[in-house]
Amino acid sequence: MSSDVADMPKVSILIPVYNRERFISECIQSALDQTFTDFEVLVVDNASNDGTWQICQQFAAKDPRVRIFQNDTNIGPVRNWLACVEKARGEYGKVLFSDDLIFPKFLEHTLPFLENPEVGFVSTAVIIGTWPENGKIKFLLSTKEQHIPSARYFQLLLNARVPFSPGAAVFRMLDIRKNLQLSFPTRIPRDFTLNGAGPDVLLFALTAAAYKSVVMLPSSDVFFRSHPDSFTTLNNDNEVEKGYRAALAWFFAEKLTRNYWVKYAARSWLSRMQRTRTIISLTKHCSEFEGSGTVFEALIVLAATFPIAIDEIIESLRRANTSHEQSKF
Repeated sequence: MSSDVADMPKVSILIPVYNRERFISECIQSALDQTFTDFEVLVVDNASNDGTWQICQQFAAKDPRVRIFQNDTNIGPVRNWLACVEKARGEYGKVLFSDDLIFPKFLEHTLPFLENPEVGFVSTAVIIGTWPENGKIKFLLSTKEQHIPSARYFQLLLNARVPFSPGAAVFRMLDIRKNLQLSFPTRIPRDFTLNGAGPDVLLFALTAAAYKSVVMLPSSDVFFRSHPDSFTTLNNDNEVEKGYRAALAWFFAEKLTRNYWVKYAARSWLSRMQRTRTIISLTKHCSEFEGSGTVFEALIVLAATFPIAIDEIIESLRRANTSHEQSKF
């Protein structure tokens, strides 16, 4: 075995970063604290103009597992993700965004499942908040590990019950290289590179489409930090939601059966009206998100909204009843 092969780490923990001097130390340290030890931490700084790069240099000077690179100019978030991917040496890849954390057993818990060649990726439950101590657990489907057939995963994706951020999962690097893309041929052209909303969730979707199943674990091994400067919080002109709608509509229309797209068009139409509290033309909505915009198509989508609305009413009543029961104690 050559020394080059022997030096290849099993996992590349990929940290794209720009102006995160408040968070980058904690982020890198969370990667270094993994109980599974065969990994590299690969940081690509996107021409930060604060103290981020100096902090990265300090870590690289102390620990040979930390490899750092800096772009000459800011190339945007998604291109910087791809810069990380290009430099990665591992068999598996874990995207760790620079304001988030992974807990020590993330790799220990997830990697064994990727030994099964039929599993596309492994994700865990997520804690979301300003600090791990006050965060809320999200994407907990069960108290037991879930081997989910891909068809079932797409249903969960339709209902937004699974993570959209690759920060919650570990993938094979070959799938990241294939499925993390800058753009998609949506009917209405869109710049997906502005904030990454779309390319991130399609990494999950396109990977799941190539495998029989995925695995979701109940352990909350990831922390997504809520703060004023995150893409999700900034969300200017609702660009995050628009990106996700456009990308997922393209995926359901182009990669799966028509029934998936109809359900997604129905759910996203209801969601838009709930958020804006206005009536939105269904034909216009369909034409904006990979449909033909015909009246006949709109009628098919309209019929699909009724069971969705009923399910939402039942779920709302269930939550209200649970809240009432808890208030007795």
